[in-house]
Amino acid sequence: MMNADRLMNHFNLTQLPFGRAVSEAGLLHHRSFSEALARLSLALSTKTPALFTAEPGLGKSTLLGSLADSLDKTANHLVYTPLCSCNPFGLIGQLAVRYGLRPKRSASQTAQAVLDELARSGRNEILILDEAHRLPAATLDELRLLSNLDFDRVPPFALILAGQNPLRDALAQPELASLHQRLAIRASLSPLSEQETADYIDRRLRAAGARTTLFRPQAAARIFEKTRGVLRLINNLALGALLATATAGKKHVDVQEIDDAFFDQENS
Repeated sequence: MMNADRLMNHFNLTQLPFGRAVSEAGLLHHRSFSEALARLSLALSTKTPALFTAEPGLGKSTLLGSLADSLDKTANHLVYTPLCSCNPFGLIGQLAVRYGLRPKRSASQTAQAVLDELARSGRNEILILDEAHRLPAATLDELRLLSNLDFDRVPPFALILAGQNPLRDALAQPELASLHQRLAIRASLSPLSEQETADYIDRRLRAAGARTTLFRPQAAARIFEKTRGVLRLINNLALGALLATATAGKKHVDVQEIDDAFFDQENS
């Protein structure tokens, strides 16, 4: 039976490729990724509120992790909060808890306590509010409280509001027009192109210890055809194809192994 160790030994790899965690060596700064990273870096350096959206599986969390890794930890204090609509404290209350504060009777009082804590810290505060697409409009509207109802003043923190694409639709509602307008920097991720897909597969394999190109060009092209450049789908199909190739006793992945792996995934 093929397991992770046997798979790595078969292809002379030092680690299992195409996992969720991506090292810098395996990270492909494709066009969409590089552009979004540059926009969000600008947002942090200028304290301009930013909106970052992406479809599932395109690498939103990976990009936010790369952005966090690029920060000078001695000069910046990052608070990353994956938001949840089921939290009884609301959006502002979730932030208060992250700062070790007890939520107050009202959202406005809690917001003021958060702002006071930010002012006392003496650090460059960065707030990344992720999974914001899960929140209803009324909860998103609480963000205005973090600027004391005045988004025209320079905030005491840098803010990135992140989520899947439905977040953009939510912010387009009339009651959130003010918040939407103040998110002056916009960033998003797109699927990989066919060439970027081939480059990504090769880069992930090289980072895992591969010394040769394991996927035939036609095989990489078939992966793009089946996944349309969605990273998570690429990872799943590429790993399945490696397994099919090793099981067949072959050293290079051909189109047949892509088709076999795709069939297995679609019918399992």
